[in-house]
Amino acid sequence: MKDLLSAPIGILDEHPEWSARLIAELEHRRLPFEKIDHSNHGFDPRDWAARYSVVVNRTSPSSHRRGHGSVLFYTEALLAHWEALGVPVINPVRAYRFEKSKALQIGLFERLDVNYPRTIIVNHRDQVLKASGDLRFPILVKPNVGGSGALIERFDSRADLEARAAALDFGPDGTALVQEFVESQDGAIVRVEVLDDRYLYAIRIVRPASDFNLCPADICRVPEAPASADLSCPVETKPGLQVTRYDAPPDVVDQARALARAASIDVGGIEYLVGRDDGRVYFYDVNATSNFVANAPAVLGFDPFPQLADYIVRVATRAADRN
Repeated sequence: MKDLLSAPIGILDEHPEWSARLIAELEHRRLPFEKIDHSNHGFDPRDWAARYSVVVNRTSPSSHRRGHGSVLFYTEALLAHWEALGVPVINPVRAYRFEKSKALQIGLFERLDVNYPRTIIVNHRDQVLKASGDLRFPILVKPNVGGSGALIERFDSRADLEARAAALDFGPDGTALVQEFVESQDGAIVRVEVLDDRYLYAIRIVRPASDFNLCPADICRVPEAPASADLSCPVETKPGLQVTRYDAPPDVVDQARALARAASIDVGGIEYLVGRDDGRVYFYDVNATSNFVANAPAVLGFDPFPQLADYIVRVATRAADRN
């Protein structure tokens, strides 16, 4: 299969483990690839050689939580350079901008007229208290650049917020969301995964209200077990977290696909919850870094990585055919 590609597949990912399953699939197919760790990287804008047949952008905003904060803004310039060379990028620079900015995501929800929790965007701690006057408690304060639930704080009253406001951490870009907390039915959220504008699958995650780290690759790791064991999720490797395959309603899937399309996301996950008090769907997160759920065959009944690899090859060969 390597003869199909004019150059290696580039996998842009600073995380030491997140691309392991994709790499295993590419190795199984004997496809050439290069893992690009852009936490320690450089490029020459005068270098116009197209060194990759396709670049798979797997940059996560949580990179700053691993000591790789420079990745956050460097990535935009690097992706723009490759795109200018005509190298196809899966989850291009436009998708990455939505990935790392919850404020841009809120704007997307508003433009596409999907329901989302009432939110005010601020860039100063004084504005948090001002914004809270227009919102119902409990509220959440979320950094604009997030990643694995980092730095999200919940406040049940204005007094709680006043006591903490001066010490709030807005994250790398000094911007935050002040958002009404919507209690979800059964403490559950749903993540809809899309690939190439297609509905791939959905998972339902049940978690404590205080837990905002919902990375599917982390929260459903099935341990080694005898062949006779029941390997179906939920698995509680993190206390209280459960993951199951879920059939998302068709209209909600259509909205999730529309959000991914508007954000130029080729592969990613759109997250929503159903309000406990009103039964309404609330979208709240757009993810352009998709690790899929851990132990997918047991949870989903199939492995999504072969489909992702098929898509990567299609994108690379289409570009080659045009050149």
